[in-house]
Amino acid sequence: MMFNVLKTYHVMIGIPFMELHQAIFPPKLAPDPKVPHACAAMLCAGPWGILTGKPNPTEISASGGVMLSQGTDIGSLIPHYNVIPPAPPNALLPIIILTSGSKSHFGAHSHVAPKGPVAFACAKVVNFNLNCAGPAWPPLPSGIVITFNTHTTGVTIGDLVAGALHMVVDGLIQFGLNRLFSRAGVSDLGERIAQGALGPLLKLVGYGSVSALVERGLGTWVGAATEESLFALPLTLAAIFGPGSPIGYSPGYTPVGGSDHWWNLGTWTDKGHGGVQNAVDKLFNSPSVEQHPSQAPVPAAAPASP
Repeated sequence: MMFNVLKTYHVMIGIPFMELHQAIFPPKLAPDPKVPHACAAMLCAGPWGILTGKPNPTEISASGGVMLSQGTDIGSLIPHYNVIPPAPPNALLPIIILTSGSKSHFGAHSHVAPKGPVAFACAKVVNFNLNCAGPAWPPLPSGIVITFNTHTTGVTIGDLVAGALHMVVDGLIQFGLNRLFSRAGVSDLGERIAQGALGPLLKLVGYGSVSALVERGLGTWVGAATEESLFALPLTLAAIFGPGSPIGYSPGYTPVGGSDHWWNLGTWTDKGHGGVQNAVDKLFNSPSVEQHPSQAPVPAAAPASP
């Protein structure tokens, strides 16, 4: 089976009513847990994929662009915007955009590039990326990538099943982490840490707390966005640099996985799924059968004449 290869220039477009993030709409500061957002970004070009993309620039690639490897992630800075008019912008947008992620899980294991199996569109010409989400809803394959190219790769049933398993495992891990760090006690702790860390600095400029800065120094929306983002920042950093994240950026030492070295851009490692991948490969791909031969089979010699 032949499927289109993912390239750096392909664009991911999020399905708005499947991109469900937590939101706070000033002047009401009570969180709304499941608000649809629109989002879009290129797979690995410009500011996207710098830390978490898996391009293969040393390989010759048909139809232009650079082909990507399995596990490539758009990562941080994916533009988001809530799609519920006339609501104002979500005050949590700075944190959502900073910690965004959109991961491509399907790879052709008979065609391995330097950064891993070649990433392909799981529906032949369309791929479904697993996108980030808020704590009230698990990440969903809501990132639509339409691959307008002529570069294809051979794919087995094992590749398709393994990619789907990767996606399910990543979604469950991310959902569990989101739920953990959004619990009332944990979020309150993050707010206290932010107040304690920022308090001395704010006093130097004439404010005793983040709330005082918001009330006296900033407008309604900007103030609420600043306050909520600052309060969320300690827990956001704790999640990224502690357990890590399977979607978006996290360092390589984290249990969930991330970049091998944060200072070495583009060395993203898809950790935690080797066992799943190997088990599916063994189940569907017989090691004694070449799934995608590099050349046409040699015809059998005619039997010798008696």
